[in-house]
Amino acid sequence: MKRFLLVSVLLVTGSSLFASYTGRVFVDKNNNGIWEKGEKTLKGVKVSDGLHVVETGTDGTYTLPGHGREKFIFITTPSGYKTMNRHYHKIETKEKGYDFGLIPYNPGIRKDGSHRFIHISDTEIFNTSHHEDWVNNVRDYAANEQAAFIIHTGDICYEKGLKAHIRLMNTENMDCPVFYCIGNHDLERGKYGEEIFESVYGPVYYSFEVAGVHYIVTPMPWGDAHPGYTTEDVCNWLKNDLAHIRPGTPIMIFNHDLLTNDDTFIYKGKDNNSINLNDYNLKAWIYGHWHINYMKKQGNVYTICTSSLDKGGIDHAKSAYRVMAVNPKGELSTELRYTYLDRNLRIASPQGRTGTKTVTVNTYSSTSPVAEVTYTCLKNGRTIIPYKKLSQKTDWSWTAVMPLNDAYTGKELSMRVRTRFKDGRTAETDSKFVYEKNSTEIVLDTDWKNLLGNATHTATAAPLEGDLQLVWSTNVGANIFMTSPLVYNNKVYTASIDEDLKGRAAIYALNGKDGSLLWKYLVRTSIKNTIAIESGIVFAQDVQGNLYAVDAETGKLRWESQLPVNGLPNLIDGLVADKGIVYAGSGKALSAFEAATGKLIWRNKDWSQREGTTSTLTVGNDVLVGSVQWTALYGNDAKTGKMLWNISDHGLRNRGASAAMHGSLLYIIAEKSFFILEARSGRIIVRKQLPYNLDVTSTPLLTEKEIIFGTANKGLVALDNQTLEEKWNCPVEDALIFTVPYTRSFSGTIETSPVLAGSTVYVGASDGTIYAIDANTGNKLWKYKTGAPIFGTVAISGNALIVTDLGGNVYAFCCVK
Repeated sequence: MKRFLLVSVLLVTGSSLFASYTGRVFVDKNNNGIWEKGEKTLKGVKVSDGLHVVETGTDGTYTLPGHGREKFIFITTPSGYKTMNRHYHKIETKEKGYDFGLIPYNPGIRKDGSHRFIHISDTEIFNTSHHEDWVNNVRDYAANEQAAFIIHTGDICYEKGLKAHIRLMNTENMDCPVFYCIGNHDLERGKYGEEIFESVYGPVYYSFEVAGVHYIVTPMPWGDAHPGYTTEDVCNWLKNDLAHIRPGTPIMIFNHDLLTNDDTFIYKGKDNNSINLNDYNLKAWIYGHWHINYMKKQGNVYTICTSSLDKGGIDHAKSAYRVMAVNPKGELSTELRYTYLDRNLRIASPQGRTGTKTVTVNTYSSTSPVAEVTYTCLKNGRTIIPYKKLSQKTDWSWTAVMPLNDAYTGKELSMRVRTRFKDGRTAETDSKFVYEKNSTEIVLDTDWKNLLGNATHTATAAPLEGDLQLVWSTNVGANIFMTSPLVYNNKVYTASIDEDLKGRAAIYALNGKDGSLLWKYLVRTSIKNTIAIESGIVFAQDVQGNLYAVDAETGKLRWESQLPVNGLPNLIDGLVADKGIVYAGSGKALSAFEAATGKLIWRNKDWSQREGTTSTLTVGNDVLVGSVQWTALYGNDAKTGKMLWNISDHGLRNRGASAAMHGSLLYIIAEKSFFILEARSGRIIVRKQLPYNLDVTSTPLLTEKEIIFGTANKGLVALDNQTLEEKWNCPVEDALIFTVPYTRSFSGTIETSPVLAGSTVYVGASDGTIYAIDANTGNKLWKYKTGAPIFGTVAISGNALIVTDLGGNVYAFCCVK
C-alpha cells in the first residue's frame, strides 16, 4: 500500500511540471478562427493533448494538464460539424490557449443517422503526376452521393508526396471533411519519422464522430524511419479517448495496416498495458498497405482493405476506391468504385449477326451509380419494341430478354440503349444486328479442364472456321475476375468474386448449348483465379484458402479443405489438376490432394507465402511450378512436394504470369524479359530482355513460328521463336480498369493468355474487347467489344469460343460458315 501511494504522489507531482492548456470550442460563424462575442460555444466536445482527454464545459471551455511528450492540442470533431483542416493546434512554447472554431456541416447524414464515407489508400504520388482525374472522381462522387467524409489510410509517400497531397485533397477543395492516416512510407528521416507528416497533417492519432459512430485514426507502428511515437503512447491515449464514449457506441478504427488476423483486437502498449477493442463495440478495422481489395469478417469485426485508386494493385487488384455505407446501428456495407470511367456504355449483345434475344449492356461511371438502363429496338427507324427497362445484375451489367417477333428473323435491326445515372447525366448508344433464329448449334467436343486447356497450359484448338456469331450470353449475377471458363461434358464452368462480402461468390455450371444455369454452388468468399476439373470434380480455392471439390454433374460438395494460408496476403493463385491429383494453395499451404477423396498427399515445407500472387500452378513431367510475387519462381517435385529449385534473378521475382511447360522446358515472362528454363533444374536457358512491361498474368503461347504473349502497356506481342526478335506487335486500347501493379493510363493491357486455333490467336483484353489475330502477321481479323474488362483467358471447344467479362457475363460464340 505504501508503494502504491508513493507512485501516486510521484505522478501527481510530475504532472505539475507541465504547463496546462486552456481554450474553448465554438461555432465559427464568420470562419475566421477567432471566438467573438455572440458566437455559440459547444459543450461536451472532447479535447486532447495526446494523452489526456477532457470534455468542454457548459461554456465551451476546457483545461488540459499537458504531459512530457505533448505536441498538439486536438479535438474529436463532433457530428454535425467540420473544421477547415484544423482539428488540431501545434503546441507553441509561449502559447497556452487554443481555441477551435467549428463550422456546421450535415451533408451526408440522413435523418436516421445513416451515412456514407469514402476510403482511399496508397496513392503514393511522390513519383507520378496527372492526378486530376481520380481526384475529381472522388470529389464528384462525394458530392453526388453526399459522402459524410473521406479517409486516406496512408502511404502518400515521402516528403514530396506528403506536401503535394494536401493540395490535391483537403476539406476545403473537396467540399467534404478529409482525414489522413500515416503509412510506413510516410515516416521519413529527420528528427523523428513523423516530423514531415505532422508538419502537414497534424497529429498521427485522433478521433472524430459522425451520427453516433466514433471513428479513430491510429498510426502505423513502423516504417521507413523510426517513429517518435510508441505503441505505449497510442495505447494510453486510446484508453482515455474510449473512456469518454457512451457504452455501446459503435467504433471503427483506421490504420495503414491490419492489427491482427485473429478475432480478438487487442491494442498493446508496453509490457502488460493493453486495451481490448472488442469490449468497445468495434465494428470495423479499415486499412490499406497491401494494395489489395479484401474484406473479411474476423469474429464480429469487419476488416477491410482497399487498393490504390489511381493504379493497379500488387496482386493485380483493380484500381478502385471504396464507399462504406453505415446504418443507424453502426453496421456497414461496402462497394468498390472504379476510377477513370465517364459514363461508359456498351451494348454487349446483340451486335452483328446473333443467335440470342438476350440484351446485355455494360455501363458504368466512376462518379455516380447507374439509376436506370432502358432499350428500344427499331427497323428502318421505326420502333418495333418500345423502351423497356433492363435488370441490374452486377455493378457493370444489365440484362433483358427481347420480345422480338420471329418475323424479324434475318432482318437488319438497330438497338438504342440509354443509361441514366443517379447524378442526372445520361449516355446513349446504338448497335446494328441481325437476329438469326436458327443459328448454328454449339458443339463442345473437347474438354478444357485447366487454364489453357491442360495442366501444362499448352493446349491448342482446331480452327474456328467461318464467322464468329454470338449464340448466347448469360450473366451469373456476380463479377468474374481471372477465373477462366472451363468446358467439360458439354457444360461451361466459371466462378465469381465477392469483394464486398454480400454472399455473391459461387461456382457455376451452365448448359453449353444455351447458357442456362444448371447449378450454382455458393462459396464463402471470392474465387479470383483459375479453377480446374479432374475426376468429374470441379476444384476452386477462395481467397481465404478454402478448397472446394464440387461434383461437376450435380453441383454437390464432394469434399473441402481449409488450407493453412497466411491471414495476409489473401490467396490469389490459381490451382491445377491432373492425373487424379489436385494441387492447390501457396507457400507453406501448397498441397497435393487425391482428387476423388481429398486425402492429403503432401504439403510444401520449403518456401513461404508473401505478397499476393496471380500466377496459376503448372504441372508436368513430375514437376510442379509455383511462385511468390516479389520473392521467387519455384519448382517442386510433384510426387513428394520437395523443393527442387528457386530462382529470383533477372526479374523472375516480379511476375504475375504462369509458366507453359513444353516437354522439359518452361516458357514464362517476368518484369521485362522472356525466359526459357529447364523445368527439372530451373536453369535459365534463354533470357530475352524486351522493351515492355511484362508483369501480366499472360502465359506465353508457342506456335510453329512465334512466341506470343500479352503485355501491360503494348497489347499483344509476338517474338520469332528462332531469333527471339519482335515479329509483330498488336496494340489494344487503354484498359478500362488498371490491374497491373503500378500501371496507369495509357496502358494497352492484356492480362489474359493467348489461345491458338488453327493459325488464329484469340485473346481478351482489359479494354473490354475480344480479339482474333493472325498468328503470322499480327493483323486483327475480328473483334467484339463487350464494354467490360476481360481478365479471364478464353476457352475453345469444338466450334465454340467461350469468354467471360468482369460484369459477370459468359459469352458463347459459334463459328458460322
